[in-house]
Order: sequence, then structure tokens, then C-alpha cells
Amino acid sequence: MKFFADEMLGKLVRWMRLAGWDAAYRHPLPDSWLLDQSRRENRVILTRDTKLIRRLDPTAYLFIHHDLMPDQFQELLAAFPDLVSEYDPLSRCVHCNDSLRSLEKSAVAGKVWPYVFETQEKFTQCPTCGRIYWQATHVKKILRRLETLFGASPENPPAPQPGDEGQQQGRH
Repeated sequence: MKFFADEMLGKLVRWMRLAGWDAAYRHPLPDSWLLDQSRRENRVILTRDTKLIRRLDPTAYLFIHHDLMPDQFQELLAAFPDLVSEYDPLSRCVHCNDSLRSLEKSAVAGKVWPYVFETQEKFTQCPTCGRIYWQATHVKKILRRLETLFGASPENPPAPQPGDEGQQQGRH
């Protein structure tokens, strides 16, 4: 599934991307551009804009009722339960939504902090914005938050996809 979220759902988009879901987002976002882009890319619109939904076919959008991101996440899962099977944590760029690609360690030499280069073996990169990701100390915290958002306990978390190592963005 592919989504396009309006300006009011930035936090939800971030966690959708961390879960590995294709969630486009842009700020600022004129309604006309959102409508055109979502049609062209066959995306479901996620919105909190009551004026916008008057212009949409009911199958083209999900109106998000809740104010808080965890409740919004639950609302999304209730409307699209198949998303659970598409769970692929930390596989998308949090900033631009593209799928991350594996990098050889040698390819990041001089592009990440020396300590990161010395202590990490696996790296991924966003082909669109160039951000480099690696397993960082707060990956476990992100994965625990995803477990909570899915309503899972630490004993029964959502199953990550094969090869998921948990990556974190570098600042280079």
C-alpha cells in the first residue's frame, strides 16, 4: 500500500516510514497538488482536513480522527490491517521515504564519523537524499516504540523482515 499524508500528519508519517511503509509527505502541501500526485501515484490520502474529503471518493482517503500519533497509528492499522504483513522496520528513509539500499563498508569511508566507521559493519543509504544509516544505540528504543504502536509486547513483537538489522541515520 502507498499513502500520501496531508500536512497535519507529519508525526504519523515518520512512524509509518520507520515501520517500512510507503508514506509520502510534503510541507507545505496545496490540496490540488496532493490530489493530483496521489492519483498519479495510486496513493491513499491520509488526512485530517474535513474540507478536502468533500472532494474525494470515499475509497481514495482515510480521514484520521485522532489528535495523538499513537491513536492515529492504531486508526490506520484498523482501517488497513494488511499493513501488518508489510512491516519492514527501518527499511525506508525517514526523511524522503525512499527504500534504503545496502552499502559496502568501504563505500562509507570518510562519509561517517571515524568512531562509527570503526564500530559498525552494516550500512544502508537512501538513493534519493544520500543519507547514510547504521545500527545505532537508539535503534532498540525505536523498535520498542514500534512494538507499542502495534500493540505488541516485548515478548511478542511484530516480526521483522529477514535481513533487518536496525539502522540509524548518520549526520554525514
